[in-house]
Amino acid sequence: MGTSSTHIERLTRCCMKCKISRFLDKTITIEKAGVARVAIPFHPDLTQNSDFLHAAMLFEVADTAGFMAANSMEETYSVLTVDYHINLIRPVQKEGIYATGEVVTAGKTLYVARSDVYTDSGRLVAAGQGTYTVSRIPLAELDGYND
Repeated sequence: MGTSSTHIERLTRCCMKCKISRFLDKTITIEKAGVARVAIPFHPDLTQNSDFLHAAMLFEVADTAGFMAANSMEETYSVLTVDYHINLIRPVQKEGIYATGEVVTAGKTLYVARSDVYTDSGRLVAAGQGTYTVSRIPLAELDGYND
C-alpha cells in the first residue's frame, strides 16, 4: 500500500492544528507509512498531586502515535479510536515524553497499532495497543488537511 508524502504532510499539519496538540505543545512526526512519533514537553501544569506527570498524558501520546500511524496508511478517510489499552510501567517526573506507534495489522476497515512511551531520557514508561476504524469522515473536510 503506497502512501504519498503529500498525504503524510497534510495529515501531520491537520493534526498539529488540533486544539489539544497546540495546548500540549505537541510534536508529531510520521517517519513512514504506518510509523509515527508524538512528543510533549514537560510542563508542571500536567502533573498530579505527587508531581508525577498525569497518566492521561501517557495515554494521550500513545493513542495519538497509534492513530497517526494508522491514518498515515489511510489516505481518504479519518480513522477513529475504537479501543485502546495501556500498561503504565513507571511514573514520570520532570521530563517530557514521546511515543512511537507502529501499525501491526491493517485491514480494509480496522487497523491495530502498538505504541511505546518513553521519557526524554529514554526510559520506557508505558506500552499500549489500539484498534482504529476507518470512519466516513473525509480527510479533505478536516481543518488543515488541504491548507
